[in-house]
Order: sequence, then C-alpha cells, then structure tokens
Amino acid sequence: MWVLPWRYSESFLIAFALLLASLGLEFITGTKAPKISWPANVISVAFLANISLLLYLLSKKRTFFKWFYSVPASIAGIILFVVPSLSMALVPQRQTDSLFFLFDVTSSWTYTIGVVFFLIILGTVTIKRITKLSKRNIGFFLNHFGLWLCIASAHLGAGDIQKLNMFLEEGKTTWYGVENDNSTVELNFAIKLRDFSIEEYPAKIAFVDNKTGEIINQNNKPLMIDPHEGLQFNYKNFDLKIEKLLMSSAPVLNRFEPVLGMGATQSTMITKSYNGMVDTFWISSPSALYRQEMYSIDSSTIMLLTEPEAKRFLSEISVFEKEGAFYDTIIEVNKPIEVAGWKVYQTSYDASMGRWSTQSTLELVKDPWLPLVYLGFFLIIAGTCYLIWTGNRKEDV
Repeated sequence: MWVLPWRYSESFLIAFALLLASLGLEFITGTKAPKISWPANVISVAFLANISLLLYLLSKKRTFFKWFYSVPASIAGIILFVVPSLSMALVPQRQTDSLFFLFDVTSSWTYTIGVVFFLIILGTVTIKRITKLSKRNIGFFLNHFGLWLCIASAHLGAGDIQKLNMFLEEGKTTWYGVENDNSTVELNFAIKLRDFSIEEYPAKIAFVDNKTGEIINQNNKPLMIDPHEGLQFNYKNFDLKIEKLLMSSAPVLNRFEPVLGMGATQSTMITKSYNGMVDTFWISSPSALYRQEMYSIDSSTIMLLTEPEAKRFLSEISVFEKEGAFYDTIIEVNKPIEVAGWKVYQTSYDASMGRWSTQSTLELVKDPWLPLVYLGFFLIIAGTCYLIWTGNRKEDV
C-alpha cells in the first residue's frame, strides 16, 4: 500500500476519504455548499482547467502526479461523482435544512467535492491524450472534453441561473418579474396579456361519503366515472343513466340550460331507477358564480361532479422588447417561448375563477451557461460519431 504507482486500493481509499470529509464538513457546518456566480464561477472553471494542466506538466518530473491520469484514479473519480448523482434518482429531492446529500444533492458538499475531484481527474486525462495527437485521440478528446464542459457548466454555472414569476392581467402590460422574496426585477422587455383561455376535460362523476366528505373507494380506487350522454351504470341497487351533459351551462329554476356567459359550469342530468321508481336530477361542478348542485343518492352517499381538470391553457400575449421589437404570440404549457435571452413558461392562472380567469402566471428562466452545456453535448455526440467512423474505416481496410 501507498507504494508508487498507486493502484485501485489506494485510489478507492482516497475517494472514500474525500467522501467522509465531505460528509463531515456537511454535518459540522450544517450548511449547503455555496453556489458561486459571475465572475467567481468563470475564475473557478479556469482554475480547475489550470490545475489539470499543472498536474500533467508535473507528471513529467514526478511519478506521483502520473496517478491523476491513471485508470484507477479515473474509476475512483467516477465513483465519487456517480454515487451522489444516483441518490438523486433514488431519493425524492426537496428543499431541506439538513441531510443535503440525500434530499438536496446538488447543493451538498458531497456532490460539490465529487464534481471538483472528477473534473480534475477528467481534465488531466483529456490533456494527456490531446498532447499525443492521433486520429483516435481526436475522438477521445471530443468525448472527454465535451463531458468536462457539460459538468463544469451545469454545476459551476448554477449560481447564474435566474428564475422569476411574472403575473399578468388581461389588458395590462407588465415589465418586471418577481423573485421568491417578493422583490421585483425590471426586465428588458414587457408583456401584455391580450386573452387567457382554458380547455377543460369533462368533469368526473364522484360518489362521496356523506360523513367524511371523502370520495368512496372501490377496488382500492376512487369511485369516479367519466360521463357521456347515454352512459348507463349502477351504484348499489340503483340503475343510473346520463340523459344530458352540458359543458357550459347555468341553473334556470330547477334545471340547467346551455349558456356561454361568465361563471358557466358543467352539468349533467341523470335518471335514477329503483324498484320501478324513477327520479330525475341535476348535478354540477363548482363555479365561481353558481352554487354546486349535488344529489344524495342514499342516506350515506352524495353524488356530484368534480372540478374539471384543465386540458390545455394558454395566454395570447404581445411582447415589447427594449430594442424596439414588437410581436404577438401564444404561450402554453410545455411550449415555452424565448424572449431577449429568457425562457418564458406558462405555469398557472387564477384557479378560483377557473376558465374565466383573467390572470396568467408565467415563469421566466435565464441560464447564460446553457449554451455551453449544449456545446458539451454536441462535442460528445461528435466524438462518438468520429470514433464510429474511424472504427468502420479500419474494418473496411
């Protein structure tokens, strides 16, 4: 042990010692690893690259430094990096005041030290290969430098990511975003909400326990039915049939009629048959304007329509950029737009008003390091394609 050149046993012990040190640092300080931002993160990237270069240059004079680009060191670096990363897939991540290495991995000292150690090893290996230029080493360099660039940009650039909320109202123009602490940030563009609209799924018919207010379970599943006109079903000894289903309606005396006005709700007319007796009734989903209609099917069960789920909601907006650009566009869930370097996502609306909401909530995200992450992925793909191509050429020969 500890006789040069170091092999797997020494390499794994070094990785284990770094893991214990990072855990000890986390428990002693009780704090997250700091997220550095511009210009400290740029200096850190340059520092890590120069450390790898220095280690390679020193390896020409001292045998000890050759360990940093050895296979055992590479395996140890991979393990120290992968182990915390795996916990992100195995343990649900959440904001916490302790046990960051389990529940908030990317903010933990364990992950940060693992990333730094891995980047130093990976950088040293990459520099060693590129100094001996050959066709095969070109593919190796593209793969490994691309991976180095991805990890360094994603981790060290996290401190420069900005996330803001923008709250819009129909007919009004907003030029600022709101941070989590409710402070406002003036933007280099403004957005006017021209119209907000929602498409809804049909509300489900649910059977609710009259005492607990909970939806009744049947076969370990909530007893809920997707309605459509003509549907026949049974509950206990009752035969039920949906006679009418209105997607936009309002109460008129003891029935519902189709309307398109503010506060219109979904409703359905149902007939109940039991021992030759027939009863007809209406139930409706919750509305910002009208009272929800429910029906007591027996002494213990209430029948109702649930609140409709949003199928699609979108904002029709006008964008005014500071440079003078002006355009109309649509933003909806999972279809973000890019405005002046910001990614803009549709996230929410005034749930109390439902599809009659005149408010829309957008999330604005700015990540200046993202292009470098994409560049890293492109280099990895290019290196892989290059190695496949050169390998095929050798086989042809």
